Amino acid sequence: MTTSEFLSDNFVMIYEIGGLVILLLVGAHISLYMKRKTLVAIGLLVTETICYLTERWTQTYSELSILRPMLTATLYSIYPLIIIVMMLVTTTEMDRKRFWLLMIPELVCIPVFYTSQWTHIVFYFINPNNYQGGPLSYLPYALFTLYVVIFLIHNFIYLRHTSRINRTIVAYITIGPLVGAFAIMILGIDKDYCALFTSGFLLYFAYLYIHMAKVDPLTSLYNRQSYYQDIEVNARYITCVVSVDMNDLKYLNDNFGHQAGDVALKTVAQILRGNCGRNATVYRVGGDEFMIFYTGSTEETVKKDLAAMKAAMDKTEYVCAYGYAMVDKGRAIPDAIRISDQRMYDNKAELKKIRNLNATGLRG
Repeated sequence: MTTSEFLSDNFVMIYEIGGLVILLLVGAHISLYMKRKTLVAIGLLVTETICYLTERWTQTYSELSILRPMLTATLYSIYPLIIIVMMLVTTTEMDRKRFWLLMIPELVCIPVFYTSQWTHIVFYFINPNNYQGGPLSYLPYALFTLYVVIFLIHNFIYLRHTSRINRTIVAYITIGPLVGAFAIMILGIDKDYCALFTSGFLLYFAYLYIHMAKVDPLTSLYNRQSYYQDIEVNARYITCVVSVDMNDLKYLNDNFGHQAGDVALKTVAQILRGNCGRNATVYRVGGDEFMIFYTGSTEETVKKDLAAMKAAMDKTEYVCAYGYAMVDKGRAIPDAIRISDQRMYDNKAELKKIRNLNATGLRG
């Protein structure tokens, strides 16, 4: 294949990869870790294309070259690796330590692929340059399918606190290229999958970029911009608003450093998000201010969640004030927020009064 043929056959893929690299360079909402892992995935996509085209070139040899089974083994190994790196893009630091356990199936299969020409377990080639399947000829497809399933589960967990439409979007982005790849496999068409993966990865990264722009980088809660957007777009679905304010953040920052304050905010955010159910969205709208929007939830559910939040918070050294207001018929969202805020401030004043009384009692 000549250079002009390569460029004409892969122009769309090259154009998409170039656009993705540009997004990485200008992306202010994407962490350096995510950028690096995305660049690794791009490198793997390019490597896969080069290997595929080179393997096709070796098919024209009149006699078998050892290069062909090595390239075939590389292609079988690289497809799961692309998915693994894509998962690493959205893996937290805590999960990364356990994430490498997922590499075990890939690490076990790689030597099997590369020695298969001699063991005949998965595949082998015989003169004059003919492919033959072994007893485990479907192993590459099984391995690929395994990582596809893990990828879908990983994204479901990563997006579990987002709306159903967000999860549907990612499912569409993920499943589309995979359906195309499996269709090519089933039909037995000799075609490179890289263009499909590149399009899917570009859409996936674009979604992540938009998603990260809506998320507070410290707490991973939705930010103030998302809060205002949801008031405007989803107002008719909101049934309750909850106002939460953390006490003594300034004291922590001034006396123990901003790192201590960051730990406190992360802890509070985790408690709020972990105790409000799937029908609620938590926002960090200020330094120590949080809001929760419930959709389709009753007052009984909200009270139960608030009790769970308070119980979990009591196990920490942090204190929060709470207030809520149901969005009744005829009550606009801004009015509910105003009532919720006022109840939260009343709770804050009550907590301060109790603390002062306790301090007085200790001195007495």
